[in-house]
Amino acid sequence: MRTFATTGSSAAAAVKLLDAALKQQVTEALEECADKARTTVILANFGTRSPTPQECNELVRDAQGQTITRAMKLGEEMHRVALQCAEERLTELRPGGFSLEPTYRYELDSGKTIWLSPAQVARIRQHGSLGELKGTLVPDVVLHTGDPAQVEAVYDFKFPCVDLTRQAQWRKYPAGHPYHGSNQGDLYLRAFKLDEVMLVQPYLGAGL
Repeated sequence: MRTFATTGSSAAAAVKLLDAALKQQVTEALEECADKARTTVILANFGTRSPTPQECNELVRDAQGQTITRAMKLGEEMHRVALQCAEERLTELRPGGFSLEPTYRYELDSGKTIWLSPAQVARIRQHGSLGELKGTLVPDVVLHTGDPAQVEAVYDFKFPCVDLTRQAQWRKYPAGHPYHGSNQGDLYLRAFKLDEVMLVQPYLGAGL
């Protein structure tokens, strides 16, 4: 699921200026989307109770038949609901000035960040050249000027399966990954030249 404005000065000019008030509205909307996603998915799977740690660690099959933990499967479902909600809310608040799950290639040596359009990503996948996507950055929500290459804010949803009272952490890149030694938040800050990036989780809201 991706939403983006046509690049170019005319598109950028039509996008509302991202001031502090609008950013706060966007942040609150995404916090509400995270709450909605958690509630919707938990109700569908467990009714009025929360899953236990044992249930979260149970192995299940995803839509592709791969074995994953129930926590991962619930997280994927919550992401889908949250992104659908985000599209609806941001279309009202910032039409033309946001993208959902956009793809960026970040070059460590040069520090250059390149936006890959959905068409480019589709061609790479169609040709089976998935190695070209290794190490790309795919934030959940990006606010931009109307040109996805001109990033103004970045948000990622996090959905812990249990212990909702503890702030979630940015995912650390494992050994063998191009960004090993860093985490998602670090890379977002460096790649998009931002002062902060926001992690959004149910009930605790957005944090750094």
